[in-house]
Amino acid sequence: MTDDLTGDSAGDSSGSASGTSAGATGILESVEVSGGTDEEAPTVDFDEPLDITGVAARTVVDGDGDAIEAGEQVRYQIVALNAEDGEVLGDTYSQGEPQVLPVDDTLKEQDAELFEVLTGSKVGAQVAYTRPAPEAVEGQPATPEQLIVLKVISAEQPPPEPEVLSPADVKKLDDADQLPTFTFGDKGAPEVTIPDNEPSDDLVVKVLKEGTGEEITETDTITAKYAGWRWEDGEQFDSSYERGEPIEFPLTGVIEGWTKGLAGQKVGSQLLLVIPGPWAYGDPAPQGQPSGTLVFFVEITDKADAE
Repeated sequence: MTDDLTGDSAGDSSGSASGTSAGATGILESVEVSGGTDEEAPTVDFDEPLDITGVAARTVVDGDGDAIEAGEQVRYQIVALNAEDGEVLGDTYSQGEPQVLPVDDTLKEQDAELFEVLTGSKVGAQVAYTRPAPEAVEGQPATPEQLIVLKVISAEQPPPEPEVLSPADVKKLDDADQLPTFTFGDKGAPEVTIPDNEPSDDLVVKVLKEGTGEEITETDTITAKYAGWRWEDGEQFDSSYERGEPIEFPLTGVIEGWTKGLAGQKVGSQLLLVIPGPWAYGDPAPQGQPSGTLVFFVEITDKADAE
């Protein structure tokens, strides 16, 4: 686990809890957590240094919300500390929106101790977690042993997986003026107008101009001109037009909405893609990436066959 996890404390965070523990929990016996809010990191104290001999997780402050169930996704904040001297190495509280962690079979397989503790805790809990740092790569500085304290802000069932909207349903949205439209400047760069309605929860693919070239598959490498905006506020976050040239990339290495939206299209086609968050960069998106539903104008200019 890395320091991109998120959690929060409310009320009296005195440091001891009757919650669950898993792994080499003796490591975490001295950890106490106090203060903090959903927006501000708590104070974490422990007997320095922690002797991190294995993976350990422990609820150090009980939550007072609903019990966390397997299959839900939790929104969380974290603070990461140097296990040697207690120095704060970083936190997610200062970065805005909480992060999201699915408490699913993947977590159970990859991080069984954390899975066990989360599913034995309640929303609002503060969970201390640690694992031995990986060995340093030769010539690189060693990674310090870390203590992570995660606060669970909320837990809920994940949204349903998006689908590719049928052409008939895309036409219904288009006829109702519920899809973005484009205008083009003197240099051919698109500008978008986004309607006031909520976006579709599914992937919208509208062919603006059908090409006459070869059909694209999900494993091809393509060259394309494109521009992208956030549906929420119409803010443009990327554009090949501003860089002055199209970009080549494999469809196996892009967001899922591009892979599914461009497969089956033809070279030369111009497309509108409206990509829901789960098939874009996630909700919330990682720091530095646009969040929520995204709108793209894409023109496929070339392709290279899959090897």
